[in-house]
Amino acid sequence: MTSQILANVYLNEFDFYVKHTLKIKNYLRYGDDFIFVESDLGILKTKRELAVKFLKDFLKLEINPKNDVVIRTQKGIHFLGVEIYPNGRRLSERNWQKTLNKLNRENYSSYWGIVQQHCDLKKQKHLEWELNKLS
Repeated sequence: MTSQILANVYLNEFDFYVKHTLKIKNYLRYGDDFIFVESDLGILKTKRELAVKFLKDFLKLEINPKNDVVIRTQKGIHFLGVEIYPNGRRLSERNWQKTLNKLNRENYSSYWGIVQQHCDLKKQKHLEWELNKLS
């Protein structure tokens, strides 16, 4: 928990830079993970370079090369266990299976919230069915 709070405090300057200097409208950050979405590839690459430079020069942070990717949104973006597409999102298959494996009466409401946000009605019904089998 402490590291999450410190990440938010430390990266607040980065958030401000991205929103007010780079003026990136489609920016999402959770902890130390973040994405930019831009329709123009040239603009995206330029803003990415500026963001990386800001992180390195001002915050003394470096981007993990493994996670530093530029992809077309039509293929979907895997971010925090969710696959995000231009017309919606869904829970990754890996996280869906983890949800089913860890489901019990005590943690049902937590998993229900995740499934309700990121899954279609069919998977929501499946989760309810799995919960009923626990009885």
